[in-house]
Amino acid sequence: MSPELAALVERALGELDDVRRAAPAAAPADVRDSVRAVFAASDFVAHACARDAALLPQLIASGDLKRPLGTTEYAARAPVLGAEVSEAQALCELRRWRRRELTRIAWRDLCDWAELTGTLAELTAFADQAIISSLAFARAALIARYGEPLAADGAVQPLVVIGMGKLGGGELNFSSDVDLVLLFPEHGETAGPLAISNEEFFTRLGQALVRLLQTATPEGFVLRVDLRLRPFGDSGPLVSSFASFEDYLPRHGRDWERYAYVKARPVTAAARYAEVEANAVRPFVYRRYLDYGVFESLREMKALIEREVARRELADNVKLGPGGIREIEFIVQGLQLTRGGRDRALQTPSILAALTRLGETRVLPAQAVSELREAYVFLRRLENRLQMLADAQVHGLPADPLGRERVALAMGESGWPALVRALDAQRARVSHHFRLVFSSADEPDTDAVRIDLGRFWDSQAETAALAEALARAGFRESGEAARLLLELRAGAVVRKLDEPGRRRLQALLPALLVDVAHSSAQLPVLRRVLAIIEATGKRSAYFALLRENGAARARLVELCRHGDFLAAQIAAHPREDDPEQQVETLRQFQRAALFRVAVADLTDLLPLMQVSDRLTDIAELIVERAMQLAWRQITAQFGVPSCGDGQAARPVNVCALGYGKLGGMELGYSSDLDLVFLHDSRGEHQQTSGARPIDNQLFFVRLAQRIVHLLTMHSSAGRLYEVDVRLRPSGKGGLLVTNIEAFAEYQRREAWTWEHQALLHARSVAGSPPLRERFETVRLDVLRHHVRWDTLREEVRNMRERMRRELARGDARRFDIKQDSGGIADIEFLAQYWALRWAREYPPVAMFADTIRQLESVASADLVPQASVDVLTAAYRAYRARIHRLSLDAAAPIVPAEEFAGVRAAVTALWETTMGTDGPQARV
Repeated sequence: MSPELAALVERALGELDDVRRAAPAAAPADVRDSVRAVFAASDFVAHACARDAALLPQLIASGDLKRPLGTTEYAARAPVLGAEVSEAQALCELRRWRRRELTRIAWRDLCDWAELTGTLAELTAFADQAIISSLAFARAALIARYGEPLAADGAVQPLVVIGMGKLGGGELNFSSDVDLVLLFPEHGETAGPLAISNEEFFTRLGQALVRLLQTATPEGFVLRVDLRLRPFGDSGPLVSSFASFEDYLPRHGRDWERYAYVKARPVTAAARYAEVEANAVRPFVYRRYLDYGVFESLREMKALIEREVARRELADNVKLGPGGIREIEFIVQGLQLTRGGRDRALQTPSILAALTRLGETRVLPAQAVSELREAYVFLRRLENRLQMLADAQVHGLPADPLGRERVALAMGESGWPALVRALDAQRARVSHHFRLVFSSADEPDTDAVRIDLGRFWDSQAETAALAEALARAGFRESGEAARLLLELRAGAVVRKLDEPGRRRLQALLPALLVDVAHSSAQLPVLRRVLAIIEATGKRSAYFALLRENGAARARLVELCRHGDFLAAQIAAHPREDDPEQQVETLRQFQRAALFRVAVADLTDLLPLMQVSDRLTDIAELIVERAMQLAWRQITAQFGVPSCGDGQAARPVNVCALGYGKLGGMELGYSSDLDLVFLHDSRGEHQQTSGARPIDNQLFFVRLAQRIVHLLTMHSSAGRLYEVDVRLRPSGKGGLLVTNIEAFAEYQRREAWTWEHQALLHARSVAGSPPLRERFETVRLDVLRHHVRWDTLREEVRNMRERMRRELARGDARRFDIKQDSGGIADIEFLAQYWALRWAREYPPVAMFADTIRQLESVASADLVPQASVDVLTAAYRAYRARIHRLSLDAAAPIVPAEEFAGVRAAVTALWETTMGTDGPQARV
């Protein structure tokens, strides 16, 4: 602490009277030791303790500094504002209460006795209760004069206070304003002797609420209130009826209001708000289709903010500056708007809850979720520390040395340079992820199409000028192409587009024209493309889809090259190349195929092993198709990856490996897919061939992410599969796609025994045939020559015992078929142990990926008695058949203990004989 800051703290301590200076001496040591650090970081806290003689002793005596408060406790601690209390007294009591609670919250936060989420939740809980208490006091005064506001049926009507922004999200910062929207259910009149309309009553109530919260008095204020998010903003009425609000959103609501209402949450009258939420808010905010237009709108909003930041020199603004809080909010809320119509779990006002869901559904990669969460916590902590300094609504970094020292101290950094380095690192990560989500990476270079679109849409572009621009873009018959475009502009469909639709089409056309110019049949393709645009009509979300998705745009142009029939089909169903539609088609195929297998299974037309084979076939077909779709989409953006040394470049191969039940051809009806991806890229040259080439490794990451996304995304027909990619080398910390040679080296030198057990059940399931053959060679080599034979039995046994302890769900009355002793896992581990033990001497035992054939192989080689294998294979088939039936009933694999008592005992005996600590290690 510098001499200047030490002197400032001593002055603050000197302002306390003797009682308050003595109070810390009686406090716990950590509280006593925190006083100077807290006063150094917050003038607000120091002044609050100096102003209120009882505050510091009460905080210490009550123990409130060391514990969080919940919503009910804030309600109990709020000042009692009865009828005998004047408005002046109410103003005073509310402000003193605020000073006490915010001092406690700030102290806990500055000492790191509360996590960020706890601090934000308490600030929100305080604000909620301040609104509720103020509203109750103001309402009582109005009712005494005008009577209760009533609905047509005589029911008393509430004022519905909707919290927006960070208040709505439960993430209020220390000195934030609160964004509110005020609604009332119905028009009518009050029931008092001086009757007034309900609208007037609630308008007066809203005015009184703002006055109680915001008026500055000698005691300060409670909350700054912002009502500009209400319908029509400052020019609109202070309060709106449900009917007018429900009419406003679909007719007048703009894209930025959709973004704002993601955070909407009722502070009062939650049951009544549920009506308007279901009828108006949710349909307005969340669309059933993948809403690519959101990205366009949010980019425009971000551009406006960036211009404002540059104009006002706000580069050091932790909220609005580059890589700041607002960019994280844009990422999360943009994806909520895009996908929330299909995934109700994304319909949450909480940024952190939504971010978690985006990770769970793999819309964002796990690393992106982790980094954005870390950055959000860091930036929000910094925002709070900046505001706790003087209880000011600031977001900019201090410019003076003393202010910088105080903020760095509050953040726990060694000094200002260290804080700046940490801040820069977090903001760089945020900006990186923002660009990945919002940059139009697949946007073509449209410089060649020099069309003045403003003049074009204003009906002032001449055919000759337009033809000249099209000729520069590569159109051979540019005059006819210009005529077709002008004909489109003059058509009824374009004239009837609303302003957002016109903007979307205006943004789409230059990119689309470049794609058409590269076609071998320009005019026929252009005619068909423009016919599709006209057929799309007012569904301008399709324009946004094509604008954002270069793969879809390129596919559209390619299909239009093949004649009128396909173009007519697309015009009738314009999103056939939409990833969501493709996944829906796959899901419908999967559902029909699973149904056929289940019917054959339940009617005993298919034996158990063939049921698993058919389920595995279905999964392999879908994985193969997902790889093809993902490859087409990513190569359309970045080109085809190639590699080599010098001038000799070759195409790169990619394949998918199935592990676990997929690899072992033992899938059940609800099995997950364990996938690992390999490539064979190497050499000095490793990048894609597109106009915007990227490094092959980045290409592979995006390809794998897209494959997993296609397999796991929710469509209206449901989800295809749950996918787990953690079995790749080095687990979740490793690369998502691994070079085949690096994979082989890892398996030979670094893999654990459990990874070799997993490799036994691995099999190539999709992708390049040569690379798939190379993997099979590597697999057999590893299993024959690189297993830890000296510790094999002990490691297999220990892993199985650990699984049994952690995963088994049975007890004395119930048998967990998968994980309990004598169940499926014991049989699988026995098969794996025997296969790994003898693979070096008898390679055929490691050739098969499924448990049954592994067992039969060790019996055929006379390594294990045939009678023992017969016991295990019969048990395995019986267990698997029972699990299939339970899965069809959506039941867990747990049955009464007596159901498999004999079978289980036989399996357990073989396990103990082979793997028990005193059992033989020979051929048993």
